[in-house]
Order: sequence, then C-alpha cells, then structure tokens
Amino acid sequence: MTTSDAGILQTTTVTQVLTENSVSVFVPKSCNDSSYIGVDCNILSSPCHMIKPCENNSTCINNNTVVHGYTCLCLSGFSGIQCEFDHRPCRIHTCFNHGVCNETSATSFHCICNNGWQGIHCESMTNYCLNITCENSAICRRLLLNYTCECLSENYYGRHCEFSTTKIIVYKIVSKSFAYIAIIAMIIVAMFIIIMDILTYCFGIDLTREERERFRREKRGRKWNRPVNQKLIYVNALPESLKAPISTIEDITI
Repeated sequence: MTTSDAGILQTTTVTQVLTENSVSVFVPKSCNDSSYIGVDCNILSSPCHMIKPCENNSTCINNNTVVHGYTCLCLSGFSGIQCEFDHRPCRIHTCFNHGVCNETSATSFHCICNNGWQGIHCESMTNYCLNITCENSAICRRLLLNYTCECLSENYYGRHCEFSTTKIIVYKIVSKSFAYIAIIAMIIVAMFIIIMDILTYCFGIDLTREERERFRREKRGRKWNRPVNQKLIYVNALPESLKAPISTIEDITI
C-alpha cells in the first residue's frame, strides 16, 4: 500500500499468513457384531450391561419394545420400573437396636429384641424400675439391663438411698423427742383435768374451794376500800361581792 502526503512517499507492506489447523476426530471401530462396542469389540451395548439399572438384586432383560430399552424382573416385595420400591415387612431398619426381624407373613413381621430392649421395633429400653422402690423420695432411673436410684440429697446414700448420714439421724431423733414430750404433756394435762372432775363431782372433794374463797374475799375487800370522791356545795352562799378569797376543800378521801 502506497500513500502520498505533502511530497512524502510512504510505503507499507502487509503480509498475511494463513495456518491450517488439523482437528483429530475419533472414529470408532466398526465391530462385526452390532451388539458389541469398544476398541476390542468386547463390551455389550445393551442397557442392562452398560448402565445396570435394576436395583435390589432384580433381573434386567433387554427389551427394545419399551421406551427404556429394558425390563426389570423384581423379587418378591419390590416394585417400580427399576425395582426401587421396597414393600417387604422386614427391611434394613425395621428392628432397632440390633434386633432380628422375622417375616411372619407377606405383610407382617416380628422383631426378636436383644436383652434390655422391648417393643414392636425394639425401640424401648426395658424398664427395670417397675418393681423397685427408691426410699427417701429418691427417683429411679432406668439403665440398659440395670437401674439406679438418684438420691435427692447428699444426706442419703446406698443402692436404694436407704441409708442416712449422721446429721439426718440426729435431726430425726431430736424431732421425735420433741414430739413425744408434747404428747406426754398433753396427756398429763388431760389426766389432771379428769382427776379434778372426778374428785369434785364423784367424791365431793373440791381442792380449789379454799383458793376460790380467798379470791372472793380479796375481791370484796378491794371493793370496800375503793376511794370515794365528794364535792361540797354551799347552800347559803354569800354574794359574789362579799366573798373573800378562801381555800375550798373539794375532795375528801375516806
């Protein structure tokens, strides 16, 4: 390419190089038997051999008349296009805690549970607290093949919380002693009242008569010795103008 600008001649040369890229294309080997593929023609081309679609130990049969190109023959208790649905009574997790499942019919089962477990699916731990009594308000907690009594206080201990510490023993003795003393005191008071009534109403012996008489005499004496307040009033009193300042005795105590 040649250009001219104000008497200056400039020449530019462009060279285009074309490179031809070669692309490698895999061309499979044509096998004599169309049911085989592979470099060595040793791989079956059927769906049953290539993808192995049937589950749960079912049998796969090549069938070109269906959409998928195969048919699965399911074992008893399985269903679905690929036998993926399990309808058996005994499945992997039918019996818990290592229990053994036995099919009693096509729709029922029975779980043989290990020691310490019970229930339809061996889901419950055997309760060994049913016939156990934990003393002193303790709580029984079941364990596997065993139980334990949880004492509510540190003052009790033992397999069934049946033993008490020295502190609790002393407290119980003191409490019982006060209770016995109170009961004995009430019995003595009741017996005293009964004996007094028997002596008074049955034998005519009144042990409190003298005391009552003395109390009455003292009461009468206090009544007669009561102070009396009197006020003197002049009948023929002088007029106010003639009165002289005098001291008047108003109260006389006899």
